[in-house]
Amino acid sequence: MVGIRKSVTLLLAWYAFFHALTLVAILFVHFVLDIDMKILGEAGKILEVYFLELMDRNVAICLSPGIWLGLRIVTGSFRILPWR
Repeated sequence: MVGIRKSVTLLLAWYAFFHALTLVAILFVHFVLDIDMKILGEAGKILEVYFLELMDRNVAICLSPGIWLGLRIVTGSFRILPWR
C-alpha cells in the first residue's frame, strides 16, 4: 500500500508540475510574444483546446495549486518540485 501511495503522489506531483509549466509557457507565448497558438501547428491546437476549451480558464489556473495543496494535506509536503 505504501508503494502505491508513493507512486500516485509522485505521478500527481509530476502532472501538476508539467501542467503549471505548460500553462506559463502558453500564457507567455500568447500574451507577451503575441503569437497565435495555431501557428505552432497541431501541437498548438491541442494545447489551446486542452487549456481553453476542455478546461475552464479558472480550473486550468487552479489545478496545479489544488493538487499541491492536496499533496500537502495527504503527505505533509507540497512536492512542487517533484524530483526532490
